Amino acid sequence: MTRVLGDRPLPGAEKFETFARWCTYSAVALPITTFLGSALLVRGPIAVAPLPQAVVFGLVLALTGGSIVVSRWSIDSAIGVERALPVGVVAGWSLLLVAIVVAAPSVPLPGMQLTVVAAVASVAASLVPALGAGRAALLNAVALVATVLLAGFSDIPALVAALIVISFALWASWSNAWMLRVLIELQAAHEDRATLALAEERLRISRDLHDVLGQTLATIAVKSSLASELVDRGHSERAAAEIAAIRRIAEQAGTEARRVVRGEHRTTWHDEVAGARSLLESAGIGCTVIGDPVPEGCAEPLGWVVREAVTNLLRHSAATQVTIASSHGDGKVLLTITNDGVADRRSTGAGSGLDSLSKRLGALGGRLTPQRDGTWFVLDAEVPAPQEEPA
Repeated sequence: MTRVLGDRPLPGAEKFETFARWCTYSAVALPITTFLGSALLVRGPIAVAPLPQAVVFGLVLALTGGSIVVSRWSIDSAIGVERALPVGVVAGWSLLLVAIVVAAPSVPLPGMQLTVVAAVASVAASLVPALGAGRAALLNAVALVATVLLAGFSDIPALVAALIVISFALWASWSNAWMLRVLIELQAAHEDRATLALAEERLRISRDLHDVLGQTLATIAVKSSLASELVDRGHSERAAAEIAAIRRIAEQAGTEARRVVRGEHRTTWHDEVAGARSLLESAGIGCTVIGDPVPEGCAEPLGWVVREAVTNLLRHSAATQVTIASSHGDGKVLLTITNDGVADRRSTGAGSGLDSLSKRLGALGGRLTPQRDGTWFVLDAEVPAPQEEPA
């Protein structure tokens, strides 16, 4: 599994990782508990020399230390931190298990069979966090068979209890590691979701700014050109009026930009058409609006089309007449924008603006089709009509 924040887990999973590690360390330390419990059960004079006890206890401590090292590697592997496990550690750890299996039964302390069982459980519990469910089940079966063959239990209830202890230690360690993996994956999914939401918001802002400011900048360019021409002709009063209008448009653009960033920008069909007509007429282009009213639910996507078409027309076309026609039919709302500027080869509107707009409409189930019709350029847009609320 790929880690999101380098070699450290995600912040919310860090506490559970500590919990999982210490639970596993507790499970692999079971041989120490069983050996000390056996020593405490001795009553009266100790019937065995302390040296064999010390030797077996030393083996138990060394095995537990090795199990902790292996369990750390195993949990790291479970959460995606790849680290090499030294071969010497594994070899020595395995020899310690064999030594305990051989030496522990020879120590005449009660419960030495449990120490052997605990040693097997320690080895299994330290390995299992790195395994999948199938391999964990196989390891559990191997540990149970090894216990039956090596422990030498003559008491069946005691043997069953030992097998239960091994299985419990193994699956407790595996479950903790599995829950830790799930938690990390869940938090990674939440981070991915937040990243996608942020990217979507940035895309929305960029699109809305393009829609709003693109037409506004085109308006400023047209009026600036008109003001410059009026100055050249000596019509200073009309030029001053155009410059004042440019200032008002620039101020409105700042307000609209702030509304876009806050997600407050809303489109109405009446405003879109009125703004387009005013802009075109200020540029000396006749604009005719005909057809059915556009439903509120379709005003925004078709408003994108109007803004893009008018902006492209002002920048790239020599049109003198524009027609904006809307209609309803077969569960769809149709918009057709035509202009007589097709003689200018740049007026076809082909480019990244219309390509992007086509993708946006396509995501809503609509389509955008630019084409020539004789001396006219035609831009057809289609979006699904909003569903009517049941009576």
